[in-house]
Amino acid sequence: MAAYKQTLSGSIGAGMKSLIGGSGRRYYVLEHKVASAYHKAGESQRIIVDQIELGRDPKCQVRFDESFKTVSRRHAAIVKEGDGWKLVQISQTNSTLLNGKRVEREWFLQNGDEIQLSTNGPKLGFLVPQGEKGLVRSIGLTARMNLFRKQALRPYKTSITVLACIFIAAIGLGIWALMGQNKVIALQDKALAEYKELVAKEQAVKDSLLNNLKITNESLAADNYRIKQRLREVESRRVAAPTVKASVDNAAIDVCLPDVYYVVTDYFDVVMPDGETGKLIPEETGIGWSGSGFLLDNGKFVTARHVVEGWNFWQDVNDNMASLNKIANNGGKVTVHLVAYSSTGKQIEFSSDQFTIDRSNDQFGTVEDGSKMSRASLDDTDYAFIEVDSTDGGLAFDGEKSRNLARGEALTVLGFPLGLGVGAAGVDPVYGNAIVASRGLQNGVILTTDTNYEQGNSGGPVFYTDASGRLVVVGIVSAGAGRNVGFVVPISKIR
Repeated sequence: MAAYKQTLSGSIGAGMKSLIGGSGRRYYVLEHKVASAYHKAGESQRIIVDQIELGRDPKCQVRFDESFKTVSRRHAAIVKEGDGWKLVQISQTNSTLLNGKRVEREWFLQNGDEIQLSTNGPKLGFLVPQGEKGLVRSIGLTARMNLFRKQALRPYKTSITVLACIFIAAIGLGIWALMGQNKVIALQDKALAEYKELVAKEQAVKDSLLNNLKITNESLAADNYRIKQRLREVESRRVAAPTVKASVDNAAIDVCLPDVYYVVTDYFDVVMPDGETGKLIPEETGIGWSGSGFLLDNGKFVTARHVVEGWNFWQDVNDNMASLNKIANNGGKVTVHLVAYSSTGKQIEFSSDQFTIDRSNDQFGTVEDGSKMSRASLDDTDYAFIEVDSTDGGLAFDGEKSRNLARGEALTVLGFPLGLGVGAAGVDPVYGNAIVASRGLQNGVILTTDTNYEQGNSGGPVFYTDASGRLVVVGIVSAGAGRNVGFVVPISKIR
């Protein structure tokens, strides 16, 4: 009888399997028979992961408040074994009872069993829905996502947050990734509406998850407001384009438009650490992003690395990206399939494992459960390229010039800020500009000021204008810091 241990596969792994609708996976229900600050008497709590803990600790998936003095911080666990579940005693001081009998170490659970945490402590009913209703896939996707956040991620919130702070400090405060989130936000809004309806039906009030989600909802509302403000700013910039410091040569821009692409996630192939496979669809899960890319005249398709491997840039402790990161670094694999669209109607399909990527500056850490996590850097390694089957077209580029730009030189940017330029009629890249802030390269990147590109421009081309008036690529949009400063990866990195 092996000693109990909290595992990645029992929480994150099992949660991802339930999220992608693993075939034949079943769930069980814990019925709260005693009211607490976190659960009403009679409330049913569906469990979709293979391992949970019960107690007063905030990390416990089934939590009791401090008024339950005889419930330990980590009191007991329910762990999947084979096709069933077992109750495991964790507390060294307080007993756990199953149908009134004390559990010495562990005991298998049966449908209808009653669990009690210490004598005179809170009681829970263990119920296993039968037939098709007992399959995880019978639970709506939005509800599964919320259960995943509560049950799979809860034990690791603190460690993930600490690790994120270390990584963020390492690359500098104030840096923001430029992934286009418009599509994701729309999906989140839809899921949020469905979730509110679910909450109204189940009356799951005062739950710690709802407190967390309330904060998330407020954050989403604030994000939506900021995005609307940005949309207005972008529109005003486009109207004012003829009066910017560097005049806009529309003829020169038109020549480049066919080779600037809108890049969007199509789907994810996920291989769990135990070998089980599944597929994540952005429209169903809300996990996805968009960005920009471009084709060079040497046949290479170029974008930013964080457009290709978003899970390695999980800033602000994004739960979905952090989960994919843990899977990829602990024996599993994550592959995203992308589609790039041109204004000519041309499409290019590729997967993340086909790109040439520089991982030399990646940082690694270990969280408290022993699992590894990685963090990529928003620096001169934030690029990715792939050879494509292209016999004509492509943008001219100058690697030598990209390393030796003069301070004050005007730059032109093309891409899809905030998803603008994408509609029913097709794609039409949006104009932006910037000015070189410092001569040559600073820490390997081109530093810009008066930078007016936005999220969604990530991976797009940055041009200088040569003596003949032609636009020539000198860089790749990477990131920004503050309101006006931008970082551009020199095109000399693409060999």
